[in-house]
Amino acid sequence: MNQKITLIYIFGLLLFGLDSIKADNEKPENYSLYESSYTSIAQKDCRTLESDNLGSIEECESFADMKVTVIEGDLKQGITLTRDNKRYELNFRNAISYAFISLGLELEWRYKRNEFENPLALIVRLEVNEELEDLDKTISSLVVSKITEKEICIVGRVEFQNNQDEVARRIAEKSHDMPCISSFNLN
Repeated sequence: MNQKITLIYIFGLLLFGLDSIKADNEKPENYSLYESSYTSIAQKDCRTLESDNLGSIEECESFADMKVTVIEGDLKQGITLTRDNKRYELNFRNAISYAFISLGLELEWRYKRNEFENPLALIVRLEVNEELEDLDKTISSLVVSKITEKEICIVGRVEFQNNQDEVARRIAEKSHDMPCISSFNLN
């Protein structure tokens, strides 16, 4: 009788143990190999390096080993990232639009889970005004820039849609192999 109880007990432990191991290996439906962190580029959170009536240069919160500089001039804003003393200008004017451009208030840094110090992409919101007659009319889009050992550049733009954030994140996760956008198509 004791052998039978012991066998049932061992069988139960094995069964429970296997279910426990199986549960640990199953990922929830919304599990991602990637995650995001955010830094502010709001003027109140940045330090002014230069300013005059034509524009300004603001140093904002760094992320990982990258310094963030927001440059404003001629009603256009841009971002320059600096890593290992090398500057990477995200030239929204050439890659996205010649129109008036303003940036959102935060940057989304995308990286593989638990690899915080090694971002693979940057997502920034742009408000673009292409109608000089109505300066309040803007088009909101997310711009994705890849970050590799050798380059940092714009690779895509996601115009406003219901799942805009998710689409931008999917682009960011695949951005490593995407080509840089150096100029937009005027047609």
